[in-house]
Amino acid sequence: MISGGDLKTFNMVDILQVISAEEKNCILTLETAKGTYGVYFFKGNPVYIRNVKRNFLLYLDIDFDTVLKRDRISREDLFKNLATYLPLILLLKEGRFSITSGFIKYPEDLPVYIESVKLIIHLSRSLTEEEVNRKITDLSIVYEKVPDWESKVSMNYLNEKEKDILNLINGVNKVSDIVIKFHFEKILQSEKNFSLPENQEELERLYKETELEVKRALYGFIAAGIVRKQKLLKKPENIVDRVLSYLERKSIKETLREI
Repeated sequence: MISGGDLKTFNMVDILQVISAEEKNCILTLETAKGTYGVYFFKGNPVYIRNVKRNFLLYLDIDFDTVLKRDRISREDLFKNLATYLPLILLLKEGRFSITSGFIKYPEDLPVYIESVKLIIHLSRSLTEEEVNRKITDLSIVYEKVPDWESKVSMNYLNEKEKDILNLINGVNKVSDIVIKFHFEKILQSEKNFSLPENQEELERLYKETELEVKRALYGFIAAGIVRKQKLLKKPENIVDRVLSYLERKSIKETLREI
């Protein structure tokens, strides 16, 4: 678990993953050249954002309603606040961040206007190749959906391509299988007639493009907690295999002596 670091190392998807997975009540502090921001999270979802001159100002109050009174903000203004500041926050790529858990006391009836999972899926679509390769490097890995994946994300958060990719994550297909399937679909849908070797560079470009699209979607699914690496089931031990394995470890003379 991370509690702080550099935005160049941990992107916003990674930070949201940590906060949403544990349904944290916390303050995410972002110190950047553009200012210092405090993002208040209730049960893992952002509910309020403050722009302050110094980060210690975020910790003057321990009750969320008191924070709103200090800022002269009503609960009815929370959606407008998020709509104003979230686009700025989500674009931050440089600076320091820290996560302070359990500091603020929130009212249980606090409205949540946007879920972190939706932000994770959205932000994953614009991740760079360098960013996705930090988490997804081996295309031979097989992923599977977690048992309760449908309760973690609304299908309305996904675009059509992401839905198709999610359908192919079934505990059988490798990442490379998914990439190849969409690569060939892209070629078939193209109006251009490809041939080798004339169009080799273009085909390679299309493949790289498709690979990045699949990796971005997969990165978002992992961060949203709806897919995981396939868990290999341990085969039941066969009594014959046990006997043979035992005999292999013993010399014939020792085995006969024991018999």
